[in-house]
Amino acid sequence: MTSSLQKFGMYVRHLRQENGWTQLELSIKVFKKPNYEFISRLERGSLSGITFNTADKIMLALGCEMDFYKFKN
Repeated sequence: MTSSLQKFGMYVRHLRQENGWTQLELSIKVFKKPNYEFISRLERGSLSGITFNTADKIMLALGCEMDFYKFKN
């Protein structure tokens, strides 16, 4: 069974490749410094966790927002 973190990593890889970016380019956009190893581990599903803040930065760098479509307020 695929975890939410693994699915997020697959989604990040899809969006990054769709934009034509390398892991290095995305890491610089997210962290303002090279950290491609983090992006690589995220995409491979080998991270033990990720903060909401980091996930949000990744999504914003990719031109997306987190969508809570099932949430009814």
